[in-house]
Amino acid sequence: MTVGSSSREADLPPGYPVEWEADVLLTDGRTAHLRPVRPDDGPALVDFYARVSAESKYLRFFAPYPRLSKADVRRFTEVDYVDRVALVITLADEMIAIGRYDRVEAEQAEVAFLVEDAHQGRGIAQLLLEHLAEAARERGITRFVADVLPQNRRMVSVFADAGYHVRKDVEDGVIAVDFPILPTNTSVGVMERREHRAEGASMRRLLHPESVVVLGPADRATPLVHSLLTSGFRGQVAAVSTDGLPVAGVPNAPSVADVAGDIDLVLAAIPADHLAQVVIEAAHRKAHAVVALTGSGIGPKESPRLISLARAYGLRAVGPDALGLINTADAVALNASPAPMPRPGHVGLFCQSAAVGVGLLRAAARADLGVSSFVSTGELADVTGNDVMQYWEDDDSTRVCVLSLDSIGNPRKFSRIARRLTRRKPVIVFAPGRADWSSHDGDRGGLARLPAAAVDAVFRQAGVLVVHRRDAMFDIAGILARQPLPKGPRVGLVTNSASLERQARHAAQSLGLVVETVVLDATSGDDELVAATAAMVAGDSCDAVLCAVVRVFGGDQAFVRQQLEELDAHDKPLLAAFLDFDESPTAGAEPDRIGALPSFDGVSDAMQALSAVTGYAKWRERDPGAVPLLEHDEHSARRVVNRVLADTPRGRELSDAESAELLRAFGIRVVPQYRVDTFDDALARATELGWNVVLKATAAGVRGRQDLAGVYRNIDNEFELREAWDDLQALTTHLGRSAAESAPVIQAMMPVGTSLSIESREDAAFGPVLQLGLAGLTSDLLSDVVHRVPPLTTVDAAAMVRDLRSAPVLFGSYGGMPPVDVGALEDLLHRVAQLADALPQLAHVQLVPCIVSPEGVSVVRARVVVAPTGDQRDPGARSLG
Repeated sequence: MTVGSSSREADLPPGYPVEWEADVLLTDGRTAHLRPVRPDDGPALVDFYARVSAESKYLRFFAPYPRLSKADVRRFTEVDYVDRVALVITLADEMIAIGRYDRVEAEQAEVAFLVEDAHQGRGIAQLLLEHLAEAARERGITRFVADVLPQNRRMVSVFADAGYHVRKDVEDGVIAVDFPILPTNTSVGVMERREHRAEGASMRRLLHPESVVVLGPADRATPLVHSLLTSGFRGQVAAVSTDGLPVAGVPNAPSVADVAGDIDLVLAAIPADHLAQVVIEAAHRKAHAVVALTGSGIGPKESPRLISLARAYGLRAVGPDALGLINTADAVALNASPAPMPRPGHVGLFCQSAAVGVGLLRAAARADLGVSSFVSTGELADVTGNDVMQYWEDDDSTRVCVLSLDSIGNPRKFSRIARRLTRRKPVIVFAPGRADWSSHDGDRGGLARLPAAAVDAVFRQAGVLVVHRRDAMFDIAGILARQPLPKGPRVGLVTNSASLERQARHAAQSLGLVVETVVLDATSGDDELVAATAAMVAGDSCDAVLCAVVRVFGGDQAFVRQQLEELDAHDKPLLAAFLDFDESPTAGAEPDRIGALPSFDGVSDAMQALSAVTGYAKWRERDPGAVPLLEHDEHSARRVVNRVLADTPRGRELSDAESAELLRAFGIRVVPQYRVDTFDDALARATELGWNVVLKATAAGVRGRQDLAGVYRNIDNEFELREAWDDLQALTTHLGRSAAESAPVIQAMMPVGTSLSIESREDAAFGPVLQLGLAGLTSDLLSDVVHRVPPLTTVDAAAMVRDLRSAPVLFGSYGGMPPVDVGALEDLLHRVAQLADALPQLAHVQLVPCIVSPEGVSVVRARVVVAPTGDQRDPGARSLG
């Protein structure tokens, strides 16, 4: 077995942590495999050490150390994965780096690295440090120490550049480095920037090849070669025909190994059982990637094996069921697909399956939208939308990012990248509201999949423009690629049709836009329409202008179009809607330059697209807020969870006392409730509370009734308590239960207010998802709930409250009710978000009812379900995914 093989196929040593294995990206964009060391790595370690220079060995061991002894090999490869841990990075068949820590005190370990000289400067030491720190934290280690020679400045900088607070002392000519490894804002930022650079570089290697080899039978290879040649590809093209028939126009070779010159990209349109060999041959030729095009016939079981093989050999794998890659940049002109080359432009397109890719490219052509790059990865791909977004962020040719997603592998990472990207460039996602984006896990409290509305809300929180119609997606992209962002919701409409004016006004009102209109006579000439539009553009009464022209009996619209495109729009978007029977294209000669005219077939479509663009502009201009620093005791909360899981490994619902203890650690106080099994118990407790109490049933089937028959409020004396107690007994008897079975409790009466429900559900894909709504059947039936995911900023929490359709009840603008303490409600949302984000084991947190009043917010009852899972969802050690 080679050193790069998956450890799952090996005879693993005791305690071997398979979960620490990861495919990683180096800073130059190549992939590598990281895993714990194994005893059978001895020969690979010896070969690796022999390739390391004498200088690197001296810097590692502080003395000449030409070779490893047998005892050294055993010491470095036989570890316990707890106090002594070593990680190796492999590329193809070779070990290229090793890093280790050895515990020297209870919470302190010594760390060291050795990287092969030929691979230094590729971010390998920082990768090892990230993953070693992650492993050490799991083992209860909080600090790393290291001894470094003064001349080894590169190693000293690895620790500091990782974002940790490093303390250095010089003693006996050696620099002693000491630093805590708990994640900090700086260290997390450093890791995310390294991840961004590496994934962006990897995609750049894919989309900027200098040589392409097309592999497959001649009838498949020929159209692919034709696409490359007719696109004007600047690099070299060769073909490997698998059926012996020649492929015209390019050099032919009998195999990938026999192709002359360097190879960057291999396009493979061959059966599945040959793909693994192609990956190996491409790796030996130092190719960057293999693209497995549609028709390869690979199944869901074989695809992960192909991806793992490619990553182990340092390649990216695109496909199977991919349509390929396109880069329209003049310096590249790559069309590595069977599709026609789209016109160059500024819209980046991403999809998964080849079938969807065909639809996307056809729709872009019909909308006359120019494309900067196109990536179709297949449904079970190594390359994902996350990688492509990392590339688009730094690509000057891409102004608008469009993704059509059938599924998503890591929504939490997607959201993290999108939050950053959308601050610079608009991101449009087509049809993300799918239940299968969130994963049902039967061992996590039986939670249902997230509703589509919740998925959409999560992406809108990140500034993503969510659409559910492909034509709407390209309508929005057309405005964003050609026009500046509007500065507000005011729309100036110029039209020669009173009917269109009414239609536009109704559409605008439903979309939150404000319309100012100029309606000309139906017989008005072109000059009048252009002049009225120019006046509207030059004025200060609107933030965007739409010119809608109807020609029932024909007429040349070209003059109006040309004149409108030549207008100085004064930094506001200008759109047009041309309604006639002309079948000619609707866009001008340069449809993707800023100032080119987006055209529509109707005013409603134009208004809908403009509303989406206006909403994005408002989102981007707003203060994003900050995550508040709230005092909390995470260790106490974690002790509650660990205690429960130690007693019940499969998890369970917490008792009221356990829930109260857990929530109290994050500053959430649950109003105490006291079980009372007899009237005498109730009387004693009510007296202790000072009266003005609530008596209620808590058993299922009795509590939660819409008529509140099991709740008796404002009890002030023994007579009222006796009356309530007797009524409760009668109710439970009527329902076929005994008084004891109703599980009656007494609580202090809370101030009068509005009853809300706050929940957090742990989703396997998205992590914790918060939900806010009014408590009760009405809210459930009308689906008046809002969703967000942590990290929850001050702006996010405020938006949750205000996005409720029933929000007027909270702000005193409905029914004469006084405004409630919204600040206290937002504080509670932050505390629930930070609690759920800190503890993935909280499968379900439900605070209902929460009574919010002018005096504050009271959590009357809490329900918490705990289930076993890992401690981190988006680990600090970055890997492919």
